[in-house]
Amino acid sequence: MTITSTDTSVTDRNDPRLRLLGTLSHTEQSVAALAALDDVRVVIEVGKEAGAAHTCSLIALSGLLARLVGDVSISRVIPAPGNWWGVGTVGEIVEVVQRLWPRPATAPKRQLRVTVGARGVSAGDVGVGGGDWTAGLGVAPVALDPASHALGVHAAACLAVGQVLNRVLGNLGYPGLILDGPYALDLLTHRPGRSAPAAVGGQLVSPGALEVAVAGVGSVGTSTLALLAMAIATPHRAVGDRRSVRVTAIDADDLDPNHNPFRYPALRGGELGNKAVWATGRLREFGIVADAAPHGVAQWAVARDRPGFDGLLISSVDTVSGRLDVADVLARETLSLGVSGLALHAQRERFADGLRCPFCDYVCADPPATQAQVYAEVTGLPVARILQLLHHDTRLTDTDVGFAVTAGRVPPHRRTDVVGYRLADLVREAYAEAALRPAGPAGEGAVAVAAPHVSWFAGVLAAVEVVKQLDGLPLLDRRVDVDLGGLPPGVVRRVLADATGRCVCRSAVRRRWTKQLYGAPADRAQDGSLGGADDTCSGEQPAGG
Repeated sequence: MTITSTDTSVTDRNDPRLRLLGTLSHTEQSVAALAALDDVRVVIEVGKEAGAAHTCSLIALSGLLARLVGDVSISRVIPAPGNWWGVGTVGEIVEVVQRLWPRPATAPKRQLRVTVGARGVSAGDVGVGGGDWTAGLGVAPVALDPASHALGVHAAACLAVGQVLNRVLGNLGYPGLILDGPYALDLLTHRPGRSAPAAVGGQLVSPGALEVAVAGVGSVGTSTLALLAMAIATPHRAVGDRRSVRVTAIDADDLDPNHNPFRYPALRGGELGNKAVWATGRLREFGIVADAAPHGVAQWAVARDRPGFDGLLISSVDTVSGRLDVADVLARETLSLGVSGLALHAQRERFADGLRCPFCDYVCADPPATQAQVYAEVTGLPVARILQLLHHDTRLTDTDVGFAVTAGRVPPHRRTDVVGYRLADLVREAYAEAALRPAGPAGEGAVAVAAPHVSWFAGVLAAVEVVKQLDGLPLLDRRVDVDLGGLPPGVVRRVLADATGRCVCRSAVRRRWTKQLYGAPADRAQDGSLGGADDTCSGEQPAGG
C-alpha cells in the first residue's frame, strides 16, 4: 500500500524495502521513507547506440530500481539477448520484480529520468554510460562505448541507483552525495577516470581453463555468478575459448523464497533448493562447466583430492568460522568481498606474503569470553548461548530470538524472520542496506532501506577481476574500498598482515604447505619481513589429500 500519512499506525511492516532498527516497531521515519519511494516513477530512456551487451546492464538497472521505487518505465520496447533472468524484453524484468513487494495504491506523482547512452536522448536527471572497463555517470546523457561485456555500464547502473536514492531520500537522512557533473570510474585501475585503450588487451595468463570457486552464494555470490555468466558465456559475446572458466559454487544454505528474491538482485522469485545447486544449474545453462558443493567450505576442502586450490577463490563469507575455513583452503589467490551498509571492499589475498590474508581482518585481540560478552549486550542473549553459537555455527532458535525481542533488540514482527539464521545476522545491523537516522537518540527509530545495488556492485568487482585475469590484464593490488553513498574515490591500498602473530597466516605448517603448493610468495610487504614462523616445520597436513 501507499503510505502518505505521518500516522505511524499505517506503516506496512512487511514491505521488504525497509527494515526497522532500534527498539521501536513503528516510526515516522519508516512512513516517510515508504511514501517517498512510492511517490517516484523512474523513466529510463535508452540511446540508439545501445547494443546487446549494454542491454544486459540495462536489465540490471531496471531490476534494481524496480525493487525500490513506485514505478519504472522504459521509453521504448527493447528486446533482450540471452540474460541471467531469462526475460525477453527489458520491461519484463520490471513486471517480474514488481511482484515481489506491495504495489502502491496510487500512481506516483514525482518523476525522475535516467538516460542510458546519448544518441537521440534528451537530458534527464542522471546519465549512465561507459563500456567494458569504464563506468560513466553524469547529470547529462553519457555515451555508451562499444562493449563485449559492459561491466563498466553495470557499475554505472549501480551508481545511478545510488543517485536516485540520494534524490528521493536525501532529506530523510540517506547518507550520500548528489552528483553535479560528469564522473568516470576506470575498472582496470579502480580509480576515477577513463581506461586508456592501450591498457586493454594483454598477455593471457594461461591457455587452459581458470578454476574459480565461489564461497558463499548469497546476495554477493549470486551477483558475482550472474555477472560472470553474462560476461563470458552469453552467445552474443565474441570472445572465443580464451575465457574458459570452471566454476565451483559452495554454500550449505537453501534459498529462502520469502526474503532472498528481493535483496538478491540476481533472483527473480520462485527459486528453491540449495543455493549452490541452483547456481550451478544456471551456470550450466550458459554453457559454463560448473560443480556444486552444497555444504560448507571446510567440507569442500576436505573432500578435494589434493590440498590447496590452484585458482581464484572468491569469498563473501562473513562469519569468523567461515573465514577461517576460507583461509585454510590455502588457495593460490583469494578475492574477499565485504559489504556493510553502503560500503564495500574487494581484496586480493595470497597466503603468508606479508600482506592481508583471508583471515587477517577477523583476528580479534580480545579473548573469546570478552567478545561473547559484547555480543550478549548487543543481542540480549546469555553469554553461554553466545559461546555455543560462536563455536558451533549453530542456527538461531525461536527461544534465542525471543531473548532479543524481550531485550528490545529485535522488533516483535521480525521474530520469525530471524529464526534459523546465524548469530552474525542478528549482530549485524545492516548488510547491503542504508540506515536513515533521524535526529535524536542514536539508532532510535532508524530505518534501514534495502540497497541491492551494493551487492550488484560487489559482483561487478569480482567479475571484473576474473575477466582481467583471463585476459592477462593487471589485477587489483591489493584492496579497493568503495562507499556507494557517494562516488568511488579510487582508494586502492596494500594492507599489511595482522601484526599480533595470532592469524593463521603466521602458522609455520600452513606457510610450509603454501610454499610447497605454489612456490615462495612472489609479492611481499615492502619490508619483506614475515617473522615469527619456521618454514621448515612439519607435522599436520592441510585439508584435501
